[in-house]
Amino acid sequence: FDNCFIPWERVFLAGEWQHGGVLALLFALFHRHSYSGCKPAIGDITLGTAALAAEVNNIHKTSHVREKLAEIILVTELGYAAGYTASDLGKPEVYMPGVGFVPYGPGSYIPHSIYCNVGRCLTGEAVFREAEILCDISGGVVATFPHEKDFVNPETGPQLLRYTKRNPDIPVEDQAQFWRYLGDILCSATGGIVSVGNYHGGGSPIMEQIAITTQYDIESRKKLVRYIAGMSGGDRDALANALPWTSRKKN
Repeated sequence: FDNCFIPWERVFLAGEWQHGGVLALLFALFHRHSYSGCKPAIGDITLGTAALAAEVNNIHKTSHVREKLAEIILVTELGYAAGYTASDLGKPEVYMPGVGFVPYGPGSYIPHSIYCNVGRCLTGEAVFREAEILCDISGGVVATFPHEKDFVNPETGPQLLRYTKRNPDIPVEDQAQFWRYLGDILCSATGGIVSVGNYHGGGSPIMEQIAITTQYDIESRKKLVRYIAGMSGGDRDALANALPWTSRKKN
């Protein structure tokens, strides 16, 4: 910046280096909070895709499909609940490593860090499991489905229309369109990039795990268990001030 002119309206920090670390923390925090909002929407699409794959394959009434759909719903709604709770428990304060939660900023609410990280980690770790569910329900047809030009070929088209039809209640043209769509999700370069982005976007799961375990009051839980087990150093009220909803009511 020695020979660079920066207009003052574009200067946000002028020597206030102490805010640099907080800026990085807040960037990650708000990203993970927004992830807990957008990933459930992706979960809705994943659920619809899995359910439709089962229907096209004419296996939608089987118990193993129902279990897999429930698994997607569980992760989707828990992620949404974590993001919602992070908003509800938000305060104008930020977690400072080695210090704890301290008031920060001009009064803007900052989402609760634990629930931001929980929601992001829970849904992020499920990305490839959800892809596995799609792959399991669909079968290999997504990778081996014939090219569109083979369907319009008078020599191969009639046979393909006959043998690629899985569910007699769904037009074969719709079935073909669906398998091409799902093939783009599971078998294309773009689909792979999106999966990696969904897994690592906002911070890889290990980063959320670090944030959770460094910010979570584990010691209070240990004191409570010491009390339950009849050990020395126990405290039955150890969590009285540790739970976010308790401290929120007091404020």
